[in-house]
Amino acid sequence: MEVPTILELRELVAAVAARGGRVRVSLSPLPDGAAASLTVVVVAAAADATALARTVVGLAKPVSGRVMVGPRDVTDLPPGSRQLGYLPAGGALLPHLTVRQNIEYLLWRRESVHEIIRGWEAALIHQLELGPVLDQRPHEITAQQRMRAALARAVVSLPEVLIMERPDPTATGPLRPLLARVGSAATAGPATVVFTETTAAVDDTAPDRLIHAVV
Repeated sequence: MEVPTILELRELVAAVAARGGRVRVSLSPLPDGAAASLTVVVVAAAADATALARTVVGLAKPVSGRVMVGPRDVTDLPPGSRQLGYLPAGGALLPHLTVRQNIEYLLWRRESVHEIIRGWEAALIHQLELGPVLDQRPHEITAQQRMRAALARAVVSLPEVLIMERPDPTATGPLRPLLARVGSAATAGPATVVFTETTAAVDDTAPDRLIHAVV
């Protein structure tokens, strides 16, 4: 089975606009090059989790530090070039689009979509049990279905690492079984890094690593 890509954060400092402060985290490779399929970064407040997640995926510039995806330094790359999937707090589905349109939203911006991604999209829809609600809008489905649709959108473009911001355990359930649904026979799915202000989101899940960010 393919080994997940390693996300490395080298003394990454993010600006927290909500409180006019900063938050810092370092995420180093495990000894002997082992891969962590699930890493949880615990922060002091929700705003810190948002600031770090947005900085890692490229929606905000870091104050300092570097973001490494495998051997690639992606710190100065735009979000679309980082090969990172992003699942914001609450899922952030677009309310005027159907579930299928939300899943395909980022694919619309590509000039061409390879057949392998179309096949992967179909597999995701099946594995996340979204087939019956594809033509419905977010307000017409359950919180669990909304979270699964947002997860499908985050991984449909085959990212190397998935960034999850403040997952709601009432919508996700235990994380490992949910994340197992976005894997295949060839891969366990992308390595996942969760940014959260509470361990409640992962109480039912044993992460490979638990890291505390510094304010």
